[in-house]
Amino acid sequence: MTKHEHRSGAGPKPGRRWPSARQIAADAATRIAGRVRQGAITKGDPLHFEPEIEPNGTKLGFYHLYTRDSDRQTDDWLTSPVYVDEAEKQHPIDACHRAISRFHAFLRTDDERARAGFLASARALLDSGYRVTLDGHDCFVVPHHDQVEGYRPHHKPWLASMVQGWSASLFLRAYQLAGDERYVDAARRSTGPFFVAVERGGLLGQLPHGLPFYEKYPFPGDTRHVFNGFMSSLFGLHDLARATDDRAARSLFDTGIETVSDDRTLGAFDNGYSTLYDLGGGRRATPAGVFYTWVHARQIAGLSRITGSAKLMDWAHRWRDYVFKKRYTLRSSADCALFRSRRFPHYVRRSLRMGSAMNDA
Repeated sequence: MTKHEHRSGAGPKPGRRWPSARQIAADAATRIAGRVRQGAITKGDPLHFEPEIEPNGTKLGFYHLYTRDSDRQTDDWLTSPVYVDEAEKQHPIDACHRAISRFHAFLRTDDERARAGFLASARALLDSGYRVTLDGHDCFVVPHHDQVEGYRPHHKPWLASMVQGWSASLFLRAYQLAGDERYVDAARRSTGPFFVAVERGGLLGQLPHGLPFYEKYPFPGDTRHVFNGFMSSLFGLHDLARATDDRAARSLFDTGIETVSDDRTLGAFDNGYSTLYDLGGGRRATPAGVFYTWVHARQIAGLSRITGSAKLMDWAHRWRDYVFKKRYTLRSSADCALFRSRRFPHYVRRSLRMGSAMNDA
């Protein structure tokens, strides 16, 4: 019997071991440090926007959701020793966050080292992607190669609406600094997957009430409609539309705003004391908790600033109350604790897989 065969009965596979104390400690440290970082971010007002942000100009500057404190915290987090195991996985969204942080540093200081660091990050992101045809659409994609935790085994590589939108924003900023037309071309082609249904390899899903939705995790039969990923992609589409007058990006952005502005959408992600991270698809919806409710409040306020929608700002104020008022946060925290307790068997299996992977390495 080889190490890849299963034994009958309980226990790990032959030739594999339980995760070491170091592995468990490192994983726990990362999670704890992540919670501490999230707690620090949520102390700020999600509806406060820095005066340097220009949401509708053709020249792209500070990102829509930029804040000085959280920008530094994110950069420190991504380069911290406790994050090193995650950093080795080379998540594209981490590359995007590092790039925008360097761009912001350049805007704040006019330091050529920050400029060079940003352009190096943008080039690396460009080099990590490639052109592909999806259902007749000519696309530029930034692929992911990992298995997403908590999802059934899925196809690889895969795309994410959040990263496609972020990539367009970053490529256009790189073009405005360096003048390399490859960035504009990649940014324009990054919209292609938004027109393609999830079942055909794209990002276009559909909410239960029938409105279109750009999926962060576009896995056929397992799309869960992740709210922050959807809204994040809209900022990238808007950047592309305003900087280049791209019709495709404008159409996708307008469609997304129609979806997010619909009472059925807003109501679906609001449970009366918190927002929901996703709608669950064929499983129980994931509670957002205080941190992602804070993120949702800030994102929808940012979209309100772009569109001038008083309705979206009203919802942003509602969700800010969910973050700061005890009668909401206590229920939200209890909901998250219950959700995690139900997921305990998954966490055990995850630890076993982590130990097996370390053993195979």
